[in-house]
Amino acid sequence: MAAAVGDGHDVKTATEQAESLASDFSEALQFINIFLLVFAGIALFVGTFIILNTFSMLVAQRTRELALLRALGASRGQVTRSVLGEALVVGLVGATLGLAAGYGIAAGLRALFGSFGLTLDGNLVLAADTVVWGYVVGVLVTLVSAYVPARRAARMPPVAAMRDDVVTAQRGLRRRTVLGAVLAVAGIAALVGGTLSEDGGTGASLVGVGALALILGATALSPVLARPFLRTVGAVLPRIWGTTGRLAQENAVRNPRRTAATASALMIGLALVSAFSVIGASTNASIEKLVAGSVRAEFVVSSAVQVPFSSDVAAQLAAVDGVEAVMPLRWGQAQLDGSTALLTAVDPASLDRSIDLSWVDGSADDLAGDGVVVDESTAEGRGWSVGDQVEVLTLDGRTEQLTVGGIYESNQVIGSTVVSLDSLSRFGGVGLDRFLFVDLADGVAPSEVRAQLEDVVSGYPIVNLKDRGEFSDEQEGSVDQLLLLINAMLVLSVLIAALGIVNTLAMSVIERTREIGLMRAVGLGRSQLRRMVRLEAVIISIYGAVLGLVLGTLFGVALSRSLVDQGITELVVPYPRMAVFLVVAALIGVLAAVGPARRAAKLEILDAIARA
Repeated sequence: MAAAVGDGHDVKTATEQAESLASDFSEALQFINIFLLVFAGIALFVGTFIILNTFSMLVAQRTRELALLRALGASRGQVTRSVLGEALVVGLVGATLGLAAGYGIAAGLRALFGSFGLTLDGNLVLAADTVVWGYVVGVLVTLVSAYVPARRAARMPPVAAMRDDVVTAQRGLRRRTVLGAVLAVAGIAALVGGTLSEDGGTGASLVGVGALALILGATALSPVLARPFLRTVGAVLPRIWGTTGRLAQENAVRNPRRTAATASALMIGLALVSAFSVIGASTNASIEKLVAGSVRAEFVVSSAVQVPFSSDVAAQLAAVDGVEAVMPLRWGQAQLDGSTALLTAVDPASLDRSIDLSWVDGSADDLAGDGVVVDESTAEGRGWSVGDQVEVLTLDGRTEQLTVGGIYESNQVIGSTVVSLDSLSRFGGVGLDRFLFVDLADGVAPSEVRAQLEDVVSGYPIVNLKDRGEFSDEQEGSVDQLLLLINAMLVLSVLIAALGIVNTLAMSVIERTREIGLMRAVGLGRSQLRRMVRLEAVIISIYGAVLGLVLGTLFGVALSRSLVDQGITELVVPYPRMAVFLVVAALIGVLAAVGPARRAAKLEILDAIARA
């Protein structure tokens, strides 16, 4: 068979072709796996703070018990191993529950997709490596998070820890301050470098590195920043709620490490949500400006499902009275000077009428025939100038020559490399249109011909007609859909942070049982106690939210500035949305405090005071 078709073609069996298609499909979806792994890493990073905080409080509550073990002969290593053993059990149980929950969520998503018409054939696959990695990651994260509290418990002097009035010594924050400051400075430097970089890919990478360094720096500095923030912002609590507000403020300030660890989880989630909000708002503003400044045609026709459509649509639209011209836009691919390039094919006679391009050199006059026009960044990257000859390797293996006829400023509507429809056809491109730009004759109002144009496209179910404003809204809608997916994933990290606040408050109530009993004994009512716990949760949540919003805004601004050459030319910070995030963070604090506050209010006074 191979000999019959010649050396220029590949011959595959049906099995080999199926495997090849499966491999290509898997590679095409690889970005989804990367996307999910990134957010899984974020969730684990946020969860680490919760585990660390939980074991720190557990160890602090069991100080006398662990000290008694030391007094009976247990070594530091044995105490450390006992705490790590508990962490191992917790990690195994958590990983098991996580795998079961993940499988259940996958089954639910499959049913949801089926209701939308996207049926996934075959059974759900729970691969062995998924189970192994689930247990490895779950156990490892738990053990790493518990190690520091375990070492702290082992260093506690047995006799001192067994005293009734023992107070765990708080270590200084000098080391964290220095480390956090270094990371923060490095992160800011990377962000600035990313915004100043002329290469979009390099700039985005620098911004990513800077964001990670700044998050780590803010996490290290969080206990240092907590005291002044809680003293300043929390000062409003006593003015509104009196003694209850002052108690809530003092409880939040009492242990800045714990407050910072609790707030940091929320900080990370909101930092990412707000960063993508800035990117989304800036992208939509850029699209609106691009369409308004680049698209001259009164109407745009495109596929509702992002697939090419028949060229008959253009011919029928051109026959409508009042239509001056219809410019098809097609996409193709070829090798130019040895490198693969994505081509945009248009009608040269209608290009300047439909699309407003800013020409750096040359024009579209020579696009017909063997001409090609490129944007400024492509010309610089390839070393091309007007008049240069470009070698083209077509899909069927032939070699042709194109002449660079013009160079224009980057324009996302038209792409980076433009040829004529005839050239794309010669190169083996498919004669199907992606967009149609409909220009009306002078003096014809869009409202006069829209009904006739709608009648034409109604015969093609997958084709839609839009004016410039509707076309801009459609493109912005695509961005909003992507952001909705991203934010849906990030909401998981915010929910994890909310669970962390619940956990911290619940453990704090247990830790302060005697203190709560004494406050009740001197006249603090149940409602006042519940309010105190709620206000403490709210101020911690607001602290984490403010840090996250500030960091997220910095990340979003830096990333949008680094992607100017990729089309994000406008910078928009959605302040109303940021205010909503702050209010939501406060509500998260209120909801997180419901359970712990009720538990604290139910404590009997004498029983609470009698607890050792």
